[in-house]
Amino acid sequence: MSHHHHEHDHDVATRDLTPEELAAEQEGIAREIGGELTEAFVGYVLGQIDFEDLTFGVFEALSDLSVVASGEYELEPVDEDEE
Repeated sequence: MSHHHHEHDHDVATRDLTPEELAAEQEGIAREIGGELTEAFVGYVLGQIDFEDLTFGVFEALSDLSVVASGEYELEPVDEDEE
């Protein structure tokens, strides 16, 4: 399991956004997380994922959401290979 740490390798930090831009950014991410949860819910009721995976996914989504809501985050590439 390799963990990649992104150390400020991008120019745009969240702080540089206007409040309106930040709000739009946060809304977009919230909708994205919501969409992923919708997929997980559907997968669960169709028997494609088990309850344990669903609860873990929901917990992760809520954790991400709380960070986004605080505004204390920086957008960085998502590593799909991290477990």
